[in-house]
Amino acid sequence: MSGRLRSDAPPERGIIGSVEHGLDNDAVLRSAENILARLRRSYLVLIASGAMLLVTYAFLLGPLFPWSPVKPGYERLRLVRADVYFGVGSSLDPAYGRVDQTIEITERFHQLNLRHRMTIIVCRDWADFHRFLPIVRGDGMGAATPEYGTVIFVTPKVQQIKFDTSEFIRHELSHAVLDQSSNLWKSLQFKKAPWLFKGVAVLAARQNTYGTWDDFVTRVRTESLAPLFSHETWKARGFDIRFAYSAWRYFLQWTIDIRGRPLFQKLLLGFMDRPAEAEQVFRDVYGEDLSIAVFQFDATVRAGGWTPTGVEVTQPSVQ
Repeated sequence: MSGRLRSDAPPERGIIGSVEHGLDNDAVLRSAENILARLRRSYLVLIASGAMLLVTYAFLLGPLFPWSPVKPGYERLRLVRADVYFGVGSSLDPAYGRVDQTIEITERFHQLNLRHRMTIIVCRDWADFHRFLPIVRGDGMGAATPEYGTVIFVTPKVQQIKFDTSEFIRHELSHAVLDQSSNLWKSLQFKKAPWLFKGVAVLAARQNTYGTWDDFVTRVRTESLAPLFSHETWKARGFDIRFAYSAWRYFLQWTIDIRGRPLFQKLLLGFMDRPAEAEQVFRDVYGEDLSIAVFQFDATVRAGGWTPTGVEVTQPSVQ
């Protein structure tokens, strides 16, 4: 016999601890709650610090975001329908002062309206451009319009190579009016059909940067146009983009000339509604495959049966 009292009852247990091990359930729960509260505060501090760093970066190093209210190093030319930002002390091409008129021309050609004010940023140098658009690398681009459609970034290349600034503004405004007349999800898919999305921009811009009509005809005599309208070619990226831009432009202009502007407008609006199905939209509108129409255009150019005339511009329709 032992003099100690003995109980066969099991020790009292709680949710987490037990009296047997000297743990107080309430104390453990309070401790866990305190830890979670500290973690939440730490996350909030981290998020706030990150936001402050981002804002500081945007304000001190120029328009990281186009809508940053302060753009150190840049002056602003305020127009009726656009703001043009350019480097302090730098000369500004007169074409930027005519952007309001260029917007009106763009709207008439596309028969669509730009619904939002435009911001055009004439980048001081390539470092600025790559900071503003970090997902775009290289220095082969003249200008870029992100898919939300309210901002155009013009690179130093336009001035370096003495390109026609007006052409590039008109080209990018074409992208902007399509983007603003659609939603972001569809705008992100426009590039799946470059023959139409890029082609209409080069056409609307009346752009000779990528070669003249005579240059185009000379190449068509020895090169087929069919690969330039092929998904496989776009994926491989093994083609001359300058030649492709000319081919897409003149194909669309030929289509308008022989089949009329109303059907082309139906094609354009159908493409904006179903950007991933551009070839099917073409078939629905014109009653034939895109490949057949391209073959006919190729043969017509080779035979000297068509030359481009002025680009048709009509009054805008309210969209």
